[in-house]
Amino acid sequence: MKERIERLKKLTYIPQKEIAWLIEQAELSVKQQEIIEENKRQQEVTVHQFRQAQKDIQQLSGDRKRYKQALEKIITNLNFAIQVAQNELEGATK
Repeated sequence: MKERIERLKKLTYIPQKEIAWLIEQAELSVKQQEIIEENKRQQEVTVHQFRQAQKDIQQLSGDRKRYKQALEKIITNLNFAIQVAQNELEGATK
């Protein structure tokens, strides 16, 4: 391709066939640039989605930890209430 371009630069008259080739190459270049830009846009969207997913995971992990701690407190309180009730029952039956 470089050789063909160099040869065209040296010509004073460019044949129709060569002009068609140049137009074709220019159109291909435009299409390639559009594809590159679309790929960059998609990459930016993917990066944004990934970062948002990371934030969501961190938030969910924090929520999970808080729920687990709350559940452990509830279980501890229930165990204490059960023990108190058992002690009262034992005291009432004696």
